[in-house]
Amino acid sequence: MEFDYSTYISLASIAGIFIGFAALITASDDDNSPALIRGMVNIGILTLAGALIPVLLTEYGVKRELMWRLSSALFFLLIWYSLLHRTTRKFLAIQFKMDLKAALFFWIFIEVPVQLPLILTMIGVFPSTHHAFFITSIILNLIQAGYLLVQFVHTSRK
Repeated sequence: MEFDYSTYISLASIAGIFIGFAALITASDDDNSPALIRGMVNIGILTLAGALIPVLLTEYGVKRELMWRLSSALFFLLIWYSLLHRTTRKFLAIQFKMDLKAALFFWIFIEVPVQLPLILTMIGVFPSTHHAFFITSIILNLIQAGYLLVQFVHTSRK
């Protein structure tokens, strides 16, 4: 399968929309709102950057197999940088405090499947599916942003 720029540009655009939604949402009196908005913006920026990594590497002439492995490694590192960043701690604490079951669902059934395909690609397992693995991670990251948007809306209504 040929590399299709338009798919990744479209995914980056969708991620940008989530960033815009978060920026436009007026924070309610709820102390949790700013942390949830930051979480949504953070995931949107990660998705936007992740979707554009293979586009950039392709422009530099990086060969297909190496491009997917590098894209996966860079996206994986961005995710972990974000997770370990000090501003994320408050978001994580609030997410688990608000709804433990929802937070566990988020981290087990969405975040693990975001990272597993990246790890498989980085170590070179199933090379014919590296493109599918990478796009799966990007799409699941978009789902995370949507999930946080829904969580924010429900929180602001309480």
